[in-house]
Amino acid sequence: VREIDVYITDGGDPDDPDRPGLALLQYPVRARTRGPEPFKAARTKPKNKLLEVDVPAVQSGPHFDPLAPERTKLKARTLAGGAVVPATNYAVGTLQDGALYLAPLAATYQLRPSFAYVDAADEAEPPAAVEKKPERKLQAATVKPQNLGTGKTQRSSYAEMRQKQDLEPWVKLEVIPGDDPRGTAKRARLALAESEEDEEEDEEG
Repeated sequence: VREIDVYITDGGDPDDPDRPGLALLQYPVRARTRGPEPFKAARTKPKNKLLEVDVPAVQSGPHFDPLAPERTKLKARTLAGGAVVPATNYAVGTLQDGALYLAPLAATYQLRPSFAYVDAADEAEPPAAVEKKPERKLQAATVKPQNLGTGKTQRSSYAEMRQKQDLEPWVKLEVIPGDDPRGTAKRARLALAESEEDEEEDEEG
């Protein structure tokens, strides 16, 4: 049996824009075999806890269709999603020099492909002529009564939520590559206990 020291590091504060903390990004509909994808751009709506990231679009290979409509051939794809309520407390662990450093996660986002570009293309196209179909004879049917009030309330709540989300402007995020010195420094801070970080900040000040 081996005993190791465990330290809690400063994972940040979700309500502090200068140090929002660590976020876990999940991709529920993406295969692991696709490998990592570098972010080209990222943006957020912090009040509504929304996140969008742009990744390079596939230009060849088994997942590329050369016969696809022109509007679907993109240089970048957008993954979008919102923060999910964690079922428990999660942390990022770093094992270094015989000690385990845990940085609590501030948020978890589930990202899925966004098809907003398809909706925009559909809106730009003129409506196609609708072919009239012969009218069918009416038939009697028994309809089970439903609680229409509940459905109406749900639609109203969803519309209000979307309106609230649309009113908040997107805030651009700076994408820092993994080999950037700032990214290296951030990872190094994950192996510092809170007391060590306070001492380091006092020395810098």
